[in-house]
Order: sequence, then C-alpha cells, then structure tokens
Amino acid sequence: MDRRQSPRVDVHLPVQVWGIDAHGQAFMDPAMVINMSGSGLVLQGLRRKIRGGEILDVRMGNDKAQYRVVWVGGAGSRRSGELGMQRVTANAFFMTSILTCCAQIAGTC
Repeated sequence: MDRRQSPRVDVHLPVQVWGIDAHGQAFMDPAMVINMSGSGLVLQGLRRKIRGGEILDVRMGNDKAQYRVVWVGGAGSRRSGELGMQRVTANAFFMTSILTCCAQIAGTC
C-alpha cells in the first residue's frame, strides 16, 4: 500500500537548485525534476554530495520553493544520483511555470 498523501506524476522538468552541499560549499546548479506531487519531488542530476535533512531552494522559471531532502539515492543503487524532497514552503511550482516549460519543450520537437 502506498503511503503518499497525494499522487505522483512522472515528469522531466529542468530546474535550478541552490543551497549548501555536504562539504559546506554554497552552490547553484541545474537539475531535473523527474517525479513530483503537491507535497514533494524527486530530483536528478545534481553533481554534488547532499546530506539528508538539508533545505534546498528549487527554481523553475520565476517560481521558487524550498524543499527538505528526505532521502539520497545511494551510489550504485537504482536511485543513484536522485534526491527525494519534501516541500517546506507554502507554495509549490505554479502551473504557469510548468505549462511554459512544457510548451517550450514541445516547440523544440
């Protein structure tokens, strides 16, 4: 039985992520949201070591939200390079940013 409170959707949405990595260094890097719901998301593609519990800012277009890292995919596992994140701010990405991103991607095909 699934414990999630809201359904998840598979997506491929480019975002900018910034915060503090496991070495205490500030960063701002691109990443990809590969799965999302109203309360969280799965991020892929950060090339930095991030600790569980860290708060990261995630920006898509003009919209920004903060997420807490709740799990980190282990090296060599099928989740390697992924972060499971739970939203901590009241707002999530607005539909306009998602729709704009999807329209831009569709226009490049």
